[in-house]
Amino acid sequence: MLNVRQIRVNWSKDKLQKLIDAAVNQEIFSFFESSDEQTKWIGIGSTSRINPDSVQNSFDVVRDWFLNIQKQLPKKTDLNSIAVIGGFSFYQFSEKSKFWQNWSGGVFVLPRIIIKISNDKVVISEIREHGFSGDKLEDALDKIMRFDGSSSTLRSFTKRNDSPDWSKTVDELAGKISQDEILKKVVLGRFSEGILDGQIDSNKLLKGLQALNRNTYHFILKIKDQMFVSATPERLFKLEDEDFSTAAVAGTIKRGDSQLSDDKLSLELYKDEKNRAEHSIVATEILSKIKSFSDDIESSKVPMILKNQTVQHLYTPINAKINTDKNVFDLIKIMHPTPALGGFPTKQALELITQLETRKRVMFGAPIGYITLSGNAELIVGIRSMYINKNNFLLFAGAGIMPDSVGSSEFSETELKLQPMLKLLQYLEGK
Repeated sequence: MLNVRQIRVNWSKDKLQKLIDAAVNQEIFSFFESSDEQTKWIGIGSTSRINPDSVQNSFDVVRDWFLNIQKQLPKKTDLNSIAVIGGFSFYQFSEKSKFWQNWSGGVFVLPRIIIKISNDKVVISEIREHGFSGDKLEDALDKIMRFDGSSSTLRSFTKRNDSPDWSKTVDELAGKISQDEILKKVVLGRFSEGILDGQIDSNKLLKGLQALNRNTYHFILKIKDQMFVSATPERLFKLEDEDFSTAAVAGTIKRGDSQLSDDKLSLELYKDEKNRAEHSIVATEILSKIKSFSDDIESSKVPMILKNQTVQHLYTPINAKINTDKNVFDLIKIMHPTPALGGFPTKQALELITQLETRKRVMFGAPIGYITLSGNAELIVGIRSMYINKNNFLLFAGAGIMPDSVGSSEFSETELKLQPMLKLLQYLEGK
């Protein structure tokens, strides 16, 4: 059995921020913030952790681990205020990656201390395998807040030239799609790696992630020398009891330098046939997947514009009521990957992705986020993201390749999609 103690607190924003500032400097730290900034999950330490290997289906391994935790919790536990935080691997069966090491199949953590902040309501939980010491939970939190992590400085970073033939591969792939009667779209990933000179200050990293990326999700998972960071705009789905919500996000153009130019670009994106066709494929397939577990679905008939710091997307929100007994893990298998990260049809697209991409995606493009012990969840898509292992970093950007795609244009689009993490590194440089 696990031991749990929980408190509801009415702290000032300053005191909460002090706890977050101390938490981020811990050796094991997890963080999730919704795009509207109304929901935060902060995890400190680890009571249990799962690193699926490549032999078994990693999604099933995480599910079994999660169900085992559920069985060990005391009956009076507020299950909606405790969550596991982490990320799956893009593929359910993953080969071992030398660079990702024990994260190759994804990783999830049950934090030792977890703080849930929802609409300014705060619940703090501590979960231990053994009994608690004599001090109260408030005393344990005070000790954490007194912790002054050593300040680190990222002196510089170097991004290597990567994938010199990527644009050529796009042109060849577009030609293949145009001649294929079944294949409509393939999302081809581009990877960019580099070296860090110095150490990243985790506190400054979180502040920079939030300051530079408005209207996106913010996600950090840090375990010792490994860290995954994301400012994704894309939700795979949110599940609250029977309420299910997701969105189709596909079709991209840059932001303008002024309000006038930005609006012109929005209109250009909205009217562009290639982007509208790509968005339609994604929205239609997502709706088709949802119909397998819901007959009460609401969605916008025409896409909206979703604006992030460096790019804007075509965006269709979708809401549904679940009418089956499927749990969150069933829904993950149904929904992932959407055509926004895989392609269409999925099977053929994934086969080509495996052949053509120069690296394993692992957590890039995969479902990341939190799953509460009550079975609710918000899973987002691991894009606009960066993986760090010691002094090495790896970035990922994907482009939806259609019959009329042009390699040079798609390369420019991926450059825009790499900017959130590159600008974050620039922000940290010298700090």
